[in-house]
Amino acid sequence: MKGFLILKILAIILLIVVSSILLFMGGYLLGHQRKPFLVFHPESTPTLGGVLKVCGLILLALGVLSLFITIIGQILWALLIVLCAAFFVSILSFIMLTYL
Repeated sequence: MKGFLILKILAIILLIVVSSILLFMGGYLLGHQRKPFLVFHPESTPTLGGVLKVCGLILLALGVLSLFITIIGQILWALLIVLCAAFFVSILSFIMLTYL
């Protein structure tokens, strides 16, 4: 019983970390819709700005949703959110490769 409580606390801490990463990434993408970052120049490519906006909003929504699920404490839903976040971040990586 004690081990289960430790695992549940660890899962909550990790969900808070994932939520903060998602919120940071979403805010970063939304903040750089019209500013150059790394090797990308969304100010010269309007479609890249649109991609950043959509992906940033999705990541922000996932971050807020994962914080909400962390408060509720449903581990199964948290797993679903983490899988969705991994999917959207990997899709974003592949989309960004087309703008190199």
